[in-house]
Amino acid sequence: MDLLPRRQWAVPSETPKQIVIMTTKSKTLWLLLAASAATQAAPMATVTVGKPGNAADSTGYGAVAYEYKIGKYEVTNEQYCAFLNGVAKSDSYELYDGRMGDQYGGILRSGESGSFTYSVKDSMGNKPVNFVNFDACVRFCNWLSNGGGSGDTEKGSYTIKWGQVTPPNHATLAADKAVKWAIPTENEWYKAAYFDAEKPGGPGYWSYAIKGGSAPECNINSDTPSEVGSFKSAASPSGTFDQNGNMWEYNENMTDGKVGLRGGSFFMHDNDSYLLSSTRYDVFGAKWPNYGFRVVALGGGAAAPAPKK
Repeated sequence: MDLLPRRQWAVPSETPKQIVIMTTKSKTLWLLLAASAATQAAPMATVTVGKPGNAADSTGYGAVAYEYKIGKYEVTNEQYCAFLNGVAKSDSYELYDGRMGDQYGGILRSGESGSFTYSVKDSMGNKPVNFVNFDACVRFCNWLSNGGGSGDTEKGSYTIKWGQVTPPNHATLAADKAVKWAIPTENEWYKAAYFDAEKPGGPGYWSYAIKGGSAPECNINSDTPSEVGSFKSAASPSGTFDQNGNMWEYNENMTDGKVGLRGGSFFMHDNDSYLLSSTRYDVFGAKWPNYGFRVVALGGGAAAPAPKK
């Protein structure tokens, strides 16, 4: 089966836990979950995407009316493993896929239902998690929003009921005092990848997720995922890594049962054209070796809507 969907070209609480948030001079946010060692999430590094109220690109994407933070890297196997150990002892929501233990995956499962435990494969902890569908990513975001550990996966930024996912209003979350986590909207993802407030000639967009007109160094068509941030010279204008390459990343474009993908991947037959800002997909959320995600952090007093003109 072809792992790539049809191209569409765009036009116009087992232990006590505490959330500690620190903002550095580089505007990186860290979420530290003081839980048991088995369920403690690795820090979620983010970068701030400012310039709220920016205009959309010629493709019609990228306009965001509020400041937000987005994952500097894709969610890793280590981070997702902590999530599984916190909430998937029985795994009734099928958050784990057996292929995570195979060639491209990075997580192993042992035990029986009711007492499942999870561990990271050697040398795979800092590589992006894969074989996750959209609903699993939603539940990960709810888990983060609820403090990690054995936090609720069905309510948080998203409400999941009878198998239906109700997405949040990101602008509302951005204006709230509490930090909430979500899958990026397509505009949030696009802005973080391609928008440059300091582009020569005035704020605008690049064709690839890097300053300049050429494709960045990445692991496109390499047949192996890389550790997140491996290509240190290939940051986006916002300071993110791997928005081109490594994994096709889900975004929160939900239309007719499908969700959005962007960014290109390590998988065979991908090429530089998949990295372009004009390349996007709408797919049924599925578990593939080259599908992954990153998260956004909204609210907490750091983000504010654009001033009215």
